[in-house]
Amino acid sequence: MMKRIQRTSIALSVFLAMTMVAAAQTPAACASLASLSLPNTTITSAQSVAAGAFTPPGAAGGGGNANAYRNLPAFCRVTATVKPTSDSNIKMEVWMPATGWRGTFQGNGSAGIGGSMPYGDLAASLRAGYATAGSDTGHEGDSTYALDHPERVIDFGDRAGHEVPVKAKAVIAAFYGNGPQFSFINGCGGSAQTAQLAAQKYPTDYDAIAITGWSDKTHHIFHQMWMWDATHKDEASYIPAEKFTMLNKAVIQACDALDGVNDGVLEDPRVCKFDPEQIQCAAGANGPNCLTAPQVQAVRKIYAGPRNPFTQQQIFPGPLPGSELTWYRFVNGQRPFDLAADFFKYFVFKDANWDHNKRPVNFHSDVALADRPENLVANAANPDIRQFLARGGKLLMWEGWNDTSIPPDAAIDYYQSVVSTAGAKATKDSARLFMVPGKIHCGFEGSHGTFDVGAELKKWVDTGKAPDRIIISGVAEGNVARTRALCPYPQVATYTGNGSANDAANFTCNTPR
Repeated sequence: MMKRIQRTSIALSVFLAMTMVAAAQTPAACASLASLSLPNTTITSAQSVAAGAFTPPGAAGGGGNANAYRNLPAFCRVTATVKPTSDSNIKMEVWMPATGWRGTFQGNGSAGIGGSMPYGDLAASLRAGYATAGSDTGHEGDSTYALDHPERVIDFGDRAGHEVPVKAKAVIAAFYGNGPQFSFINGCGGSAQTAQLAAQKYPTDYDAIAITGWSDKTHHIFHQMWMWDATHKDEASYIPAEKFTMLNKAVIQACDALDGVNDGVLEDPRVCKFDPEQIQCAAGANGPNCLTAPQVQAVRKIYAGPRNPFTQQQIFPGPLPGSELTWYRFVNGQRPFDLAADFFKYFVFKDANWDHNKRPVNFHSDVALADRPENLVANAANPDIRQFLARGGKLLMWEGWNDTSIPPDAAIDYYQSVVSTAGAKATKDSARLFMVPGKIHCGFEGSHGTFDVGAELKKWVDTGKAPDRIIISGVAEGNVARTRALCPYPQVATYTGNGSANDAANFTCNTPR
């Protein structure tokens, strides 16, 4: 009888809570948030947005794709400016579903080196039924601000990422009558920096954190510049974009079968020992289906990654075999990759007139310049996440083997440093790394399929059981065409040799010998 009464009481409480939330989800309730008072914060607008009616600022004039937001549900949109210092100017937005909120909050960072609102990420979170928030990281546009605004540099690298979840949770509680039951962030690249810092410095911001595309800006800028230098040493070393397609085909042909399945994807590219000399042109020749001798040397240099020319110390890992299809982004433009070029200009050299052609990056002395204390705020590389783990936080690192923007060994190195710092047991229970075959930078492009990151994190928090494997699903024409297993590092998925290679049930997780 007592259990029945308890169940009835719980059911009534849930019903009353849902009724309160439903009553709060009105245009009037949304508009009332304009008068909400929060520390160091000015609410600049609070308005209800009808289903399919959102247009991102600038879209009408060509600054965005308004059609990409036509399938958004109705929501309450709150915009605010946060000023934790007198020189701060953090613009943030909170989006909350008008109906069907799932009790979950998803925070979002900003791509690259910030400077814009992550509208695409906010929209994706809202479609999933989450309340969500993001910011411009405290500045608009490029990194010119870094020359004269040291406090805004700290906002970009640190404070904005913390202010967003704190202020957003307060707004959510005011709108729905109760705050989120579960909070998480899934960060990649620039957004990964925000997610990393939360685990390291702000352990109560999120219950669970997912990271891909590991961020360590003062070092990975050297990797991106290294790729440019490798292919621009002279005219002979330059590699046109179409040759990267040819190179990738050669790599796949040489190494695809090593994992037991010919599927165009390398399960573990570290076992691929491809040498670009295998496709070197005949002496004195050149053509679309081979590499010249200088191009072979350039490819070898890219795989090796940036090193100090005097000590040979590795500055940052290089990309792995199988990733060649995205190399063109770093070598075929009119100048070095924008993120690296801007960071060197405004953070490392602090010179708005810096020109790589006139003053090339020095892979010895310039590392110390990049690692000056004021720049380290852009890294979030501290492996000590013990406070986050101690409060029950869960960290899911899922990294693509084919990431070129930030090669995968960066994530592996960090994970191993967490294990050394927090201990093997705590790490096994609360922090895991899953390497994703074929996956490039952010998203699931190039991989066998997708999985729901938020759902995986919530299940981990709710059950307390770390995932032993994650099933990804590839969909074709609305139907699941393939499932594969992701295994916790250092294990890799191994085909049993029986049954369809498109069925995850026919793969086991094994540690490479």
